[in-house]
Amino acid sequence: MSETQMKHPAGHFTGLWIGIGVGIGSALGVAIATAIGQPAFIGIGIPIGVAIGAGIGAAKESQHKAKGLIRPLTDKEKQQKVAVRVGVALALLGVLVLMIVLFLA
Repeated sequence: MSETQMKHPAGHFTGLWIGIGVGIGSALGVAIATAIGQPAFIGIGIPIGVAIGAGIGAAKESQHKAKGLIRPLTDKEKQQKVAVRVGVALALLGVLVLMIVLFLA
């Protein structure tokens, strides 16, 4: 199969473009905060990047789906997705517990 005919798992382009959007949005947030002289606005670019990236990713996903280049997730990919979500949830829980311990001490 040629590289242009390679099938991608469902959600591939959405996740890819959200990641690209976060990167560009982070740079945008730093530029905005620097331009207006308010460091509090550094975080404003990330949600903007996520929104734009999700929109572009969804559009790309639907284009590739119409061409038949999107395949459903395999069982292994589904298990990996669940494992990543559990890992992120545990990491967030750990950060929350650390913050509580630090602020209450």
